[in-house]
Amino acid sequence: MATNISLVNTLNLEQRAELLRYAKDCAERISTNSLSDFRALLRYRDRAYQRQLNTTAEHIKAVRANMAGDARKIQDMTVPIIMPQIESAVAYQAGVYLTSHPIFGVVSYPANQNQALQFETALADQSIRYGWARELIKVFRDGFKYNFGAAVVTWKRTPLRSIVTDTNISAAGLAALREYSYGGNCIEHVDAYNCFMDMTVPPAQLHAEGEYFGYNKIISRVQLKRLFSLLDSQKTTSAADAFKSSFSGSSVDDTSALNYYIPEINQYLNLSQVQYGTSNWGQWMGLPGSAGKRMEYRDHYLLTHFYCRALPSDFGARGNQVKIYHAIIVNWQVVIFAEELNVGYDTLPCFIMQPYEDGLGYQTQSMLDNALPFQDMSSSLWNISLESKRRLVFDRLIYNPRLIDKKDIDAVSSVSRIPLRNASLAKDDNTMARAIYQIPYREDNSGTNIQMSEMISAMADQATGQNKVDRGQFQKGNKTKTEFETTMLNSNSRQQLCSLAIEHQFMTPVKEVVKSNTLQYQSTGKILNREQREEVNIDPVQLRQAILEFKLTDGLLPADKMLNANLLTVFLQTAQALPAVGTQYDIMGMFLYWAKLQGAYWLEDFKRSPDQQQQFLQTVQQTAAAQNPPEMAPAAPAAA
Repeated sequence: MATNISLVNTLNLEQRAELLRYAKDCAERISTNSLSDFRALLRYRDRAYQRQLNTTAEHIKAVRANMAGDARKIQDMTVPIIMPQIESAVAYQAGVYLTSHPIFGVVSYPANQNQALQFETALADQSIRYGWARELIKVFRDGFKYNFGAAVVTWKRTPLRSIVTDTNISAAGLAALREYSYGGNCIEHVDAYNCFMDMTVPPAQLHAEGEYFGYNKIISRVQLKRLFSLLDSQKTTSAADAFKSSFSGSSVDDTSALNYYIPEINQYLNLSQVQYGTSNWGQWMGLPGSAGKRMEYRDHYLLTHFYCRALPSDFGARGNQVKIYHAIIVNWQVVIFAEELNVGYDTLPCFIMQPYEDGLGYQTQSMLDNALPFQDMSSSLWNISLESKRRLVFDRLIYNPRLIDKKDIDAVSSVSRIPLRNASLAKDDNTMARAIYQIPYREDNSGTNIQMSEMISAMADQATGQNKVDRGQFQKGNKTKTEFETTMLNSNSRQQLCSLAIEHQFMTPVKEVVKSNTLQYQSTGKILNREQREEVNIDPVQLRQAILEFKLTDGLLPADKMLNANLLTVFLQTAQALPAVGTQYDIMGMFLYWAKLQGAYWLEDFKRSPDQQQQFLQTVQQTAAAQNPPEMAPAAPAAA
């Protein structure tokens, strides 16, 4: 039975006031300690990732000296273990999911190949228009840093202009601009520092079982103006109140979800002191008396997107069935947009990626957490050796303060002139020898420390399931090609395990929402298919009638598992020896399929047209005939 979709599914002003109170209650449900601990752990991980944990006075002093051009000061070293491992893991997952085009392929029955081509073409265009790959890479990176990578999937409409040829008589042949609205699925990465969610359910199950999810971001006056022009006018209200509302600015307070939190990560660039939204735009323009004539704008606004499962009666509306709502709130004071999501899926359009899922929810450690102790220990051993080098240059001394002034020997100079005080006290010629004594320098374990550091770095690879080859580095050892391929295949097993988890906990529900939105909102039009190199007519009616499913990304399984090259070689040799094999199987199709699995998507660029194929066959036949001329018939014997 068909279900009619309501065109106007919003809330009135009184109901929006109740929704605002409900959203604030959800944001404050996370206890002060829970949110503070969550943000503190994110901040700690980011500092470790960027090697910014060392804030000791000695290290900062050496860094400032180096920045000033004094290369003689030796900084403390943080061995780079975490960042290369995380970036290698992100690169692997990007290769699995994001290198194919389109990112989400479509498969259907042979009778629905035309509809599958339309669907795939539409998704490919949306992924390029809204930068899916860029956003998903950020989600992957958060997933491996925090074991928490959040994203939202929405249907976004963007006003665009196309350049056409003017058909008016007065300007015939000249270029003209035609405005149109483009709609497509938008996958947006969510900042983990500025989101709040239902923490009573596991992160990976938030979309299916969670009650609410929201996130804050700062936008300018112009961005808010543009947002109002893009939102559905039937569901948008209170624009003037939103522009006049006050925003207290960003904060370093990590205990409240009602502000925009900026973490202090890079100690050389402190953005937490930037002031947002605390001034009046009209006064800044020199219009202090314009309050009664012009809108009193702010420089910046805090914009909150809030998704929830709730009863209409929670907001004073009629009904006690659970529905999904989306609201946009400005400065936590005005609800400018509210709608009930009448869509084809029963989940929140908010998804959290958790590459390491063991049932402990938010307590599960990330890849960064597993590698961090090894980075700290390896750095400690390196810094012990560096401290020894510092002592080699600035060694310890014992001096007589009656004969030597401390400030004369503290000054670092290769040509220092050190005056001898109270020389009259000397009773013999050994006065200088008694004035100062250098403690002998010994460096017995420096080399051992470096070796231990390298061993600890190797332990970090074991903890994360990687090796040097994964990061593009040379791995010592003599191995045949087969042994090396087997080793690399086994080393990828841990990363493939993450890929399987990501596929079923994150990618599959994302693809279902993308499919549902496309079937519901996709408009008609012509879109260029980059693979087929032809225009495809998109007919949403045909798309809804077809049975379509997403196929798993080809990169999820190695190409050799799908079609082994050695097995294909044996099969081709067998087909050459036994013509019956070529009669039953498409040998050319097998080879082309294997080539495309290996990445030869450029094959279509060299495909011959039907005329060229016919000409090639004639050339082959003529060449064969010239090389093998027909045998001459024996001459008849002459008559006697």
